[in-house]
Amino acid sequence: MLIFDCEIVKAIESRKEPRIEGIEYCKGWRDFEGMGISVIGAYDYRTERYRAFTAAGNGGGYDEFRGLVDEHDIVVGFNSIKFDNKLCAAHDITVPDEKSYDILREMWLAAGLDPDTFNPKTHGGFGLDGTAGANFKLNKTGHGGLAPVLWQRGCYGQVIDYCLEDVRLTKLLLDRILRSGELIDPRKAGRLFLRSPGERMFADETGDEARAVDEAV
Repeated sequence: MLIFDCEIVKAIESRKEPRIEGIEYCKGWRDFEGMGISVIGAYDYRTERYRAFTAAGNGGGYDEFRGLVDEHDIVVGFNSIKFDNKLCAAHDITVPDEKSYDILREMWLAAGLDPDTFNPKTHGGFGLDGTAGANFKLNKTGHGGLAPVLWQRGCYGQVIDYCLEDVRLTKLLLDRILRSGELIDPRKAGRLFLRSPGERMFADETGDEARAVDEAV
């Protein structure tokens, strides 16, 4: 398995905060091409190594990441199917949804929610920060919205560290799922029983993902 997380180059405008002078912005959350990729962080279970990839020359850094994706059967992320996979695709990096295990998506399924229709009233509260806090009393080292600002200001090391810490938190969550099959629900401290990556792949092959919702309800 391979865990990954992406950070972006251009900031996304917030409705609550004014634009920062001197910072470039993309057109919004759907502008995957305009966002750009600053860094891709990864953890390779095969070699037990954390890796960081940035654009170099003709995309050489991302060529290495492409190779890792191709070499692994399962690629794990947090909100990866809706965000990281699409961001990568906009920059000619293919992370197939069919071999993706998205922990956020699996949490929604375990809670009996439709993972393809986001409603902030029901789907909110499942972020990486809250989930890591509920399960390990650990928190993210920063806010994702600040990462592109830091990158544009040349604070590359801080962004890489932030990205790799998100990868580490995702790995901790995945290891708990593999070990016990459950996570603590960050909204109400109950338990969520999640499918393992292998079970998710089998359900996808049989077209039986809806079973996870039925069993959770």
